[in-house]
Amino acid sequence: MAKCDYCEIAESGTHIYEDDRVVVALSPEPASLGHVLVLPKDHLTILEQVPDFLAGHLFSVANAVSTSIFETLRVHGTNIIIENGLAAGQKIAHFAINIIPRSENDGMGFNWAPKRLSEDDLSTIELQLKEQTRNIGGFQKNEKKPLTINDEDKTLDSSEGDYMMRQLDRLP
Repeated sequence: MAKCDYCEIAESGTHIYEDDRVVVALSPEPASLGHVLVLPKDHLTILEQVPDFLAGHLFSVANAVSTSIFETLRVHGTNIIIENGLAAGQKIAHFAINIIPRSENDGMGFNWAPKRLSEDDLSTIELQLKEQTRNIGGFQKNEKKPLTINDEDKTLDSSEGDYMMRQLDRLP
């Protein structure tokens, strides 16, 4: 199976930032100068597939990169956009956070006409969403990692003046 374009970017080694779970790279189809993508290294298609601990990390990295864009490019703002699914304009089936630098009067625009909905429609959708989201908050906080045990024998020397070690020496 051929890898997706974003997987290839993640493996290319030409990144602005990289850690063990995330890469940040310039967008191959930029909306403006400095448009970057924050990508998980794992191939995850949409936000709903991203584990909570990774989503938090992705957004933390996006926040830091957005700050860097403000400071480096002296822009007036950024759009942080996730195209989540085909109907939302997602062209590549790999989750990505787009950070698009913006300046006043840059001509890009990002406006939509608000819909006029009845009170009944608003009330109905509010109740449905409240019911569906009532269990939010039980997030997986950390990545589950296997426990490793170091078998090396280590002795602690309390003669170095370590307060905790001196306290342990006092115990009967």
